[in-house]
Amino acid sequence: MVHRQGTGIGLTPSRIAITVRGGFMGTLGSLPPIPYLLGLMTRLTPIIAFCFICLIALPTNAESPLLLLEDPDAWFRVDGSEESFTFNDGAVEIGWADNNPSVLLSKKIFENFEASFEFNTSKWCESGFFISAPSNGATRAGIEVELNNQVSEPPSVLDGGALFREVPPLVPAMNPYETSNTCWVKMDWPRLMVKINDKVVQDIDLSEHPRLKYALRRGSVGFQSSAGTIHIRNFSISPLPDSENGIVAIPDQGLDGWQVVNSRNSWENRDGVIHAEDGNGYLLFNKVCQDFDFHCLYRTSPNSNGGVFFRWVPGKSDDDYDRGNEIQIWDNRDTITPSGSVYHFDRGNEFAFEPREWNVLQIFVRGSHAKTFINGVPSAETDSLTAIRPGHIVLQMHRTHAWVEWKEMILVPRD
Repeated sequence: MVHRQGTGIGLTPSRIAITVRGGFMGTLGSLPPIPYLLGLMTRLTPIIAFCFICLIALPTNAESPLLLLEDPDAWFRVDGSEESFTFNDGAVEIGWADNNPSVLLSKKIFENFEASFEFNTSKWCESGFFISAPSNGATRAGIEVELNNQVSEPPSVLDGGALFREVPPLVPAMNPYETSNTCWVKMDWPRLMVKINDKVVQDIDLSEHPRLKYALRRGSVGFQSSAGTIHIRNFSISPLPDSENGIVAIPDQGLDGWQVVNSRNSWENRDGVIHAEDGNGYLLFNKVCQDFDFHCLYRTSPNSNGGVFFRWVPGKSDDDYDRGNEIQIWDNRDTITPSGSVYHFDRGNEFAFEPREWNVLQIFVRGSHAKTFINGVPSAETDSLTAIRPGHIVLQMHRTHAWVEWKEMILVPRD
């Protein structure tokens, strides 16, 4: 028997006797009269409401900070050699080895996040913290916070604390080389804030910047050394809720969500990589949209030919369709329509892609306007599109004895 007498909220000497049997409530004895219970409930209501408000106010989407430097296997190397990176007790030293610059990227993908770390640099060090870096290492497609000791007057887009090539720091904040610095970064699109040594060096609305509004919204974080050595420790990163709402178009296996159309070539999914080979044909994605952002990685065999069509409208049969418009994939610097071209409208930048390597392709379409980037470099642009209607994204294979591959494909409808 459990006896409770007096609760501190006006309980009379009447008692409540509860018998607990096997963990469940048993009999109730000596209950107070009904009017008294109603009064007690009235007094408890504000307390219950307060507790409920506190409960629902607790954050439900917060994630614990990730201490990625404690696990070397949480990272992968893009440039440099094994000797370029030295992990030790939750810290890493990044430098040149064999006269090669070095890039270290996280295996985990981030969109929005809050991160902090401490670092110090050698004399003449040129380093940076990468945001939304793609897996092929074309870090220009994302954003880089420059970490060096350069200070210019007026501030330069190459100074420490700059968004490299794009935005100078608000104030000089770096300590002298070989002394400790702190860095705090919060990416919550479209706002990016950066503090170095508790000084705000960046506070920017990326959607208002003419170049950075096209930067990748998701990717790896990482560090690099283009010269000298940087030592990083106490790295902590907490994911924040995503906001891009992109559609991951390629499943891990199979071609669910896709339809082979009018094809004389083969299409298959090789562990998240769509592989098209030997012939002409199309693969249609089932999502319909008019305006969109699109990005993927692609690579081809030597001199292969393919493409990404958009606003494609199927007909009554495989042979009956309106193909809409095409972004060319052809890693040939001497052709009229190299990779990144808006077919029939604007020639792509022949120096943006790397033949036989993975390349980042970004496509932005709004109304009659289309703009492409390859590896973060502007490629082609037009305001003359005429097929302005909802349609499908369609991949093209367009050569025998050759192949094209696509992976890490994200579609963001903007209708």
